[in-house]
Amino acid sequence: MNKLYKTTIFLFLLCFIIHAKAQTDKVTTFTIDGKIKGIDSGIIYGLTPDQKIVDSAVIVKGKFILNGNFTSPGRMLFKIKPGNWMFPAFVDVSHISFDIDTAGTMHQYANGKDYPVIRRVNEIGSPLADAYNAYAKETGQEEYLSLAGKLPYMNKDSVAFLTSKMEALRNSFPEKAKSWIANYVRLNPMSIPGIFIFNEIYSQLPDKSPTYLSSMLSKFTGDAKASSYYQALYSRLPRKSVLIGKIAPDFTLLKRDKTKLTLSSTRGSVVLLDFWASWCVPCRANIPALKKVYAKYHGKGLELIGISDDREWSHWTKALDEEKMPWTQVIDTFPAPNVPAIVGKLYGSHTIPYYVLIDQTGKIIAASGDERFITNKLVELFR
Repeated sequence: MNKLYKTTIFLFLLCFIIHAKAQTDKVTTFTIDGKIKGIDSGIIYGLTPDQKIVDSAVIVKGKFILNGNFTSPGRMLFKIKPGNWMFPAFVDVSHISFDIDTAGTMHQYANGKDYPVIRRVNEIGSPLADAYNAYAKETGQEEYLSLAGKLPYMNKDSVAFLTSKMEALRNSFPEKAKSWIANYVRLNPMSIPGIFIFNEIYSQLPDKSPTYLSSMLSKFTGDAKASSYYQALYSRLPRKSVLIGKIAPDFTLLKRDKTKLTLSSTRGSVVLLDFWASWCVPCRANIPALKKVYAKYHGKGLELIGISDDREWSHWTKALDEEKMPWTQVIDTFPAPNVPAIVGKLYGSHTIPYYVLIDQTGKIIAASGDERFITNKLVELFR
């Protein structure tokens, strides 16, 4: 399967990782009236970000009524069986209607099984869906996904043209997104959709400027400022200890053989910290690119340290066996259930994948969720 096509599918699931920690204790009930074209019967499940079932409903003659709860307005992941159908949709008010069409479904294959991602979900009654659809259309995301859906059916020459066009859209996205959200927030400073979308935009920017974040947060008021998304973004403002140019905070974590690794012991080498997890689809999709980076620069003095956000040791070691990464791996520690990992929180890795580049003196010289941004920094560093 085309790599760019697979990456596009991963973008659907990345969003659930981004917003998994942005929750409050307030519980709101919801009812979803749904109809599906292409699936006559089965069961639809509402899932948590780590794909645990929380709600379900029986599909009868292509229709269902799903009742459940949400703690923060945002995306929810849905799965339909039989068939492993999956799609993300917004749940932000007490009553929403879904009009679902399985035509144009994107397919991901793993271990001989098909995991189709439904793209055509028309939501009626969701303010967040309305705002997000406008955002996706006006920033080029909608066109990007439309082109990606055509890739599997194109001949070699057409694929080259399409991928070139998609790359241009992808490169133009950061500035378009920043312009769109600035205008939206100016007109809707109290909007929950506004703070939700900004949370997503900021998480996906290749260079996360604290100055930009602080400036944007100052524009939100009312419900938006009181939301969990605002608090999540506010917590990303870096401590003085993790600013670019400052010495990287030291830590000690366990390796697979239970021996300890202390960051300061690597002083004298360029160090790339890779915050990842076995359950993070985009993280694992980036591993081949990291292997190339490691092969190119390890002999020149680069040390790569993978820091896993897995809570289960067995899940981590299973992924290590599958991926066969040749660099040092350690696993983060969690002080309590439903609390972020200690080192991840220390470095502000609120989303993964996340990379921190440290020079020979121990100073942070780059931090980003975009592997390409880090790669460019390495080119400059080892020039």
